[in-house]
Amino acid sequence: MICFIGGPPRVGKSVIAEAITRERGIGSVATDSLGVVLEAVLSPESEPGLFVVSRLNEMPEADRIRLMAENPARRIEYQIEESKAVWRAVVPFVLREQEEGRSLVVEGVAVLPELVARLDGVEFRAVFLGNQGTTHNGNIKRGAIEREHDWMRHASEEYVDAFAVFVTQMSGYIENEARTYGFDYVEMDERPFRDGVAEVVDLLLG
Repeated sequence: MICFIGGPPRVGKSVIAEAITRERGIGSVATDSLGVVLEAVLSPESEPGLFVVSRLNEMPEADRIRLMAENPARRIEYQIEESKAVWRAVVPFVLREQEEGRSLVVEGVAVLPELVARLDGVEFRAVFLGNQGTTHNGNIKRGAIEREHDWMRHASEEYVDAFAVFVTQMSGYIENEARTYGFDYVEMDERPFRDGVAEVVDLLLG
């Protein structure tokens, strides 16, 4: 069985995947890791969508903050473009894992409802997460502090606040897409995180 966990950045996907690996002994892979592999073997000329967020991150911080705060829809478009490029690596990877008889959790922003819905010949379950709360910036800050190597530990308050706007807006998009394609959506706002984890695990493995 292939288990997909999708959603915007910073809503708990990787933490839940790690919990499943630890408690159920099922391997997991992040789509971010597959994207890094693709970036190492492809070029911006051959696969421009793969590098769109990297190019965005090269912009001055003030410009990135302005984009996320004032035009989150555009930032979401960039994320979707990159996700579709990364998905090219996800499909053959999960097919191989299934052929080898291995269960796997695949988590990441590149797990989009419309892409998962197109999968053919794969036995899977999928759950999508989001956080549309108005105080999600606080969750992002706490999560970064708790993870030693998290790059966002050093981000400015203004950047984190703008990033939270993008995440909450993309959460709404993901919820609508999940409903459209018949997948479960779990809202992580206003609940103990462990309850959200339990719900996702039950939906995927219950």
